[in-house]
Amino acid sequence: VALMRFRAAERYMHEQNQKGFYEEMLRGLWGYMGDKLNIPAADLTKESIRENLTRKGVEQEDVERYVAIISDCEYAQYAPSVSGRMEEAYLAGVDIVSRLEGVIGR
Repeated sequence: VALMRFRAAERYMHEQNQKGFYEEMLRGLWGYMGDKLNIPAADLTKESIRENLTRKGVEQEDVERYVAIISDCEYAQYAPSVSGRMEEAYLAGVDIVSRLEGVIGR
């Protein structure tokens, strides 16, 4: 599901649709964690992500990077002055999910 969200985000990025891009990135990032860690949406917070990833043996640097990407996307979603960073956010999101999949995807 996260992959579909990232593909949609990529389309929005190419269309320069910042609102759609960040909505899909956030849905992909939050949804991936909810699905992968079996956390109900109501309990899905940055802190629950930190706790669960740490418990799964993910390196602290990657845990903080994941949470930072979510925070950056949340900020950029409502800050029109940050428009040139969609590609950076997209590549960072895809990269961290791939890295986490290598650890918790097993």
